[in-house]
Amino acid sequence: MENKKALDFFEKMSLNTKDQQSVKLANVTDLTQIDADFIMQYCGKESSILDLGSGTGLIVNKIYDKVGYIVAVEPFPAFTEFIVNSSNIRIVNETFENFSTEEEFDCVTIFGTMHYFNEQEAVEIYTKFFDNVKQGGKIIIKNQFGVTEDVTVDGYSEEQKTNYFAQYRFIDKEVSILEKIGYKSVHVVDIYPPESNRWTNTHFYAIIANKH
Repeated sequence: MENKKALDFFEKMSLNTKDQQSVKLANVTDLTQIDADFIMQYCGKESSILDLGSGTGLIVNKIYDKVGYIVAVEPFPAFTEFIVNSSNIRIVNETFENFSTEEEFDCVTIFGTMHYFNEQEAVEIYTKFFDNVKQGGKIIIKNQFGVTEDVTVDGYSEEQKTNYFAQYRFIDKEVSILEKIGYKSVHVVDIYPPESNRWTNTHFYAIIANKH
């Protein structure tokens, strides 16, 4: 399971978490206000949200008072200590693999997380949580994707100074995966300013997929 490598990486990071920004790998930039504003294009005051990979709440804390309620799933309690204590936020400290619910949501959001899973794991996650999207609801995914092909990093990262796994799947492949699972009207948005994309072979995109 490739995601075990990513979990090990973030577990070590969680031991040194001092503030909300600690979870960010490139902590010189914080684009989570763009993320929050983007989500709110598709959610309103009554919306229920299942947020997978909530981290320190950089997005959740910006939208919780504008929606109905949020279930925030994040494996590491040290990260979720920074999430606002609010009656309309339920924090669940479990991995995506272990977490399950029969509840259906208007939106399932997965931001900055899916590249820590390989393709097979991604298929399993999208399939698993398909049932948690209401009819007429949507899943919104954002992270880096490969521009023309899959880009996999698996080994020692000089930038992070530790072993690291990430798979930036070809954006067209990710769209195809979602369509095969049953999502409809899948479309891709170039979510960030051009200067936010540091590499030529990967690019930040948001994917919005509907369940009809």
